Amino acid sequence: MSARYDAIIIGAGHNGLVAAAMLARKGRKVLVLEARDHLGGMLGDADFRVAPLPYALRPEIIRSLGLPAQLMGTSKPVETISFNPDGPSVTVLGARTIGLAPEVAQTYATLRARLGRQAKALGVMMLEPPPGLGKASLGEMTGLARMALKMRLLGKTEMRDLLRIILSNVWDLLNDEIGDGPLAGALAMDATLGGAMGPRSPGTVLTLLYRMASHSAHGHGLRVMPEGGPDALVKALSDCVTAAGGEIRTGTPVEKILVDQDKTAGVRLQSGEEIAAPLVLSNVSPKTTLMTLLGVEHLDGEFVRRCRNMASKGMVSRLDFDIAQAPTLGSGSTLQNGQRLMIAPGMHAIETAFNAAKYGDLPERPVLEASYDAAANRLCVSAQFTPHDLTGGWTDDVKARLSASVLAVLEDALPGLSSAVTASRVMSPVDIETGYGAAGGHWHHGELRVDQLLMLRPFDGAAQYRMPVAGLYLCGAGAHPGGDISGAPGFNAARAALRDGRN
Repeated sequence: MSARYDAIIIGAGHNGLVAAAMLARKGRKVLVLEARDHLGGMLGDADFRVAPLPYALRPEIIRSLGLPAQLMGTSKPVETISFNPDGPSVTVLGARTIGLAPEVAQTYATLRARLGRQAKALGVMMLEPPPGLGKASLGEMTGLARMALKMRLLGKTEMRDLLRIILSNVWDLLNDEIGDGPLAGALAMDATLGGAMGPRSPGTVLTLLYRMASHSAHGHGLRVMPEGGPDALVKALSDCVTAAGGEIRTGTPVEKILVDQDKTAGVRLQSGEEIAAPLVLSNVSPKTTLMTLLGVEHLDGEFVRRCRNMASKGMVSRLDFDIAQAPTLGSGSTLQNGQRLMIAPGMHAIETAFNAAKYGDLPERPVLEASYDAAANRLCVSAQFTPHDLTGGWTDDVKARLSASVLAVLEDALPGLSSAVTASRVMSPVDIETGYGAAGGHWHHGELRVDQLLMLRPFDGAAQYRMPVAGLYLCGAGAHPGGDISGAPGFNAARAALRDGRN
């Protein structure tokens, strides 16, 4: 062993950096190992970010780590423009909308307020350990009791409504309340983006509430960006780690998690170097951590079966288009830096794209989330329902075909864009898997669905961050409460390790 640390963090994504900062600030000697040449994981590659539109970290984490207050992003709410092929686009900022009939706008505002209250009640569990399916600790039961109290405080009528809709599909909910169209399309995209579920899939109301719970943490219920964007967030976290005495190495891929007498002993790098530590937190996906880095020889057969059966097939490709000038909407206005453009004219368009992907095909018209990076003169696009297990595989020809179809869809909303494109790049779910250790190329390291949430995340028997080998913890998006940019999994995992007294 060349060195010894109290804790090793595998992966310098935002959750890994949060966990490292938590441990370092508690006096642990921490080493963060990152395989790539940049920090921040899917946020950090300025040349091609997998996550170009991050959420701000949860305020509780920012305060706990003493990070700059501007990272809360309260002054930079993200405005969504939902493309409408049959008329003016719909602009959405929280409950406020532009481009809707007054009665529809009021109905939406009422719906959003109700869903926001329900999401806030469920969001109590975001920074609480999920309760065990068997014997639960007092702390776990306290968190569950707080959520139950918040639900009771909704009142009988609203709590009954929450129980009615929580496992249903977003298609039925939105059709009943506001009807289909660009507004419903934008909401349904929030409920399905990143996952392998369409608007008609059961449980998609729960994923919509999950995302709204992330927004509600900032008080005003709006999706917000950290000031300075992804780079500022990553720098603040890495500076926090090093200021507390932690060490960070890039370009240092881990080959194996070392085990001695059923306890974590450290890691072996691909270079052959071995580094000792009694505590290892992995920010890579659960399947990669357990099946590849740890190895099935340290796990029982049923645990391995559940891990292999975890739903984690990615459905999103990332495309970047370098453009000569800022893109212009059909209305003549320019897409502004930090605005979000949704091209999902309605739930029917999303479901149609999902239908193709279910059978391993690319949709003829993928549904898109796009944003303009003015500093790089780049349009960043996430194309939904492009399956990891694509029939025939992800060849260069297939990527070129996807790029052409995405550009054709963009052209409808941004006329003249094609002539302004100077270069383009495509990152498929397979590329995401290869580059970031995310099994299946899944943004969230696993589906956000009812059988993979709370005490079942990432799967039954692997919740609460602790793995069967003592001293090994999951701290990435595959752990509770799941994906998106919040820092909650890393924060919760570090607290679990500190409570266990691992050092």
